[in-house]
Amino acid sequence: MTRAALRTPLCALCLALLAGCGSSPPVHHYALARPEAGGPVSGSARVLVEILPVAVPEGLVRSNLVLTDGQGWVSVLESERWLAPIADDLRQIVADGLWRTAWAADSYQAPVPGPSTALPQYRLALRLDRFDAFSGWTATVAGSWTLRRLPNGPVHGCRWEGRQPVDGPDVAAAATALSDASRRLAGRIGDSLRRALAAQADVCPEEDESR
Repeated sequence: MTRAALRTPLCALCLALLAGCGSSPPVHHYALARPEAGGPVSGSARVLVEILPVAVPEGLVRSNLVLTDGQGWVSVLESERWLAPIADDLRQIVADGLWRTAWAADSYQAPVPGPSTALPQYRLALRLDRFDAFSGWTATVAGSWTLRRLPNGPVHGCRWEGRQPVDGPDVAAAATALSDASRRLAGRIGDSLRRALAAQADVCPEEDESR
């Protein structure tokens, strides 16, 4: 066999190895905000809520999913990512939840001057305090929020932290648990809005009324 004949398959093998080294695993995307059945999807609003952008800790301003194992090791998963920024999806979950539970329309993008409507108006500010998942165990979501009747009503401050079982060792199970816990947080915010509309002194429910 000639030297040229040997060189051809060797070059092909080298190119194949280089291609394999240069390839990266496929990227999977997960949606925190997911369609939810039940509740009104259309109709007339009964209250307007100015839902401000969600405040998110610096460590969560990333698209990668982050998992913690049983030993406390934290893994930033480069090929497992959220489809949208956590702050944006969480705000959408809250907006959808308020509409479905209290007929509350989000007025942040289209503010309405107070004298132009007879509907009650509120301002909601939410801060995400915790957002983590332990692989195969539990996901924890915690948030603090303030709710104020506009223009000069009292400010109510609430906080909720909830845990959601992670039904499986895979990343998809962790993403689902974080999504479910986020919807529970939105449910608690809806509870506080309904209590405020009912003129209750304490708008922060003690039990998880949204479940």
